[in-house]
Amino acid sequence: MIYSKVTLKLHWGFAVSHPIKARAKPSYLLPPPTTLIGALSYGAFRGLDSDFLGEYVGSPAYKLQSKIKGAFASFSKDFSGTYIEDIVRNVTYYYERYKDRSHWYNVVPTGKVYSPGQEIKVVYLADSLSSGELARLSWSIVRLGCKECLVSVKDVEIGEAKEVKGKIATPYYFPADVKLLSSPLSVIIVDFWDYNGYLWGKRAGWVKYAIPNPGFPLLRNEVEVDAKLAYQVGDEYVVLS
Repeated sequence: MIYSKVTLKLHWGFAVSHPIKARAKPSYLLPPPTTLIGALSYGAFRGLDSDFLGEYVGSPAYKLQSKIKGAFASFSKDFSGTYIEDIVRNVTYYYERYKDRSHWYNVVPTGKVYSPGQEIKVVYLADSLSSGELARLSWSIVRLGCKECLVSVKDVEIGEAKEVKGKIATPYYFPADVKLLSSPLSVIIVDFWDYNGYLWGKRAGWVKYAIPNPGFPLLRNEVEVDAKLAYQVGDEYVVLS
């Protein structure tokens, strides 16, 4: 198993909306695994927005997810940011039963993590990509989620991931069923889309994750867990179960 640890410098911040929301668009505090793999896939499928994936049409990132065994995000050690919601005029036509023009738009509170010039860390675990290919894709990341959420790759670290278990501390989010040794208040439980979210017409499921609670303002935080399966990536750890 190899890993890529990518340091991303945010141009202004990022916004990754909760997918089940329509009349409000709160953002996750960290981009979920599906967003991270989508960002990584840009270098492989640039210019291809959708593709035939068996009986479905969907994002070509779906082809890459089977080669990535885990994707994780955390704030960098010196990160400082804030969560805000702007009142934005959005198209709500897609969600309306009545299609007259008066229902095409609405004022929607739209969340974002605002942190100009700050850095986040992203870790990818892969066992079906060469180190050269993983490095190339990592250096090709240009955004997190929507096209406005621009990032610059500051550094990419490639190495062998060492399997570990037991008591460890991690700043990266992890599956919510992992035994938590820190206070329950030290994490925020969120629902992320599973990989079926890449496919049009296929119902996506939900995966519960625990994000180390960053507090306010948003700062890096580490929590202790009792991991059944984790990997050491450089001087840090990411947890799979």
